[in-house]
Amino acid sequence: MWQELFVLAYRYLRRRGLSHADAEDLAQDTILVTYQHLDGIEPGSLHGWVRAVARNKHVDWARRQSRAIILAEPPVIADSSDDPLVATLLAHDQADLRRLLSTLSPAHRRLLELKYIEDRSVEEVAAVLGRSVNTVKVGLFRARKRLRAQIEKGSS
Repeated sequence: MWQELFVLAYRYLRRRGLSHADAEDLAQDTILVTYQHLDGIEPGSLHGWVRAVARNKHVDWARRQSRAIILAEPPVIADSSDDPLVATLLAHDQADLRRLLSTLSPAHRRLLELKYIEDRSVEEVAAVLGRSVNTVKVGLFRARKRLRAQIEKGSS
């Protein structure tokens, strides 16, 4: 279990542009914090906890390095899915992708970010948002439908 969580944190940090050594160090710190707070973590939200700690470790690291973090960093779409929407999004450049996402409601944008950018399962998205799995599935369906409409509108 700990090795799986380490790999999750490491990959998350590497996708944010950290070097192998820095990502390894911060992933190790992430696992240590997770272990120290294991009793307080809700069942089923361990992966979300690890991602949140890794994100916070990254922010702290960047501050210590006196580097500016751009909060509106370009999204990195997880390409491990066979979803046609992911393939379409990967075909767009980052500026175009940000423009497309900005046309959506904040709720739909957040759903798509959690599912496709942070590469979370539907169950994890539901846990993060405090919603039922079915509500998240319906929301994702509607968000993808609106995003497809924006993509088709832009290409015509």
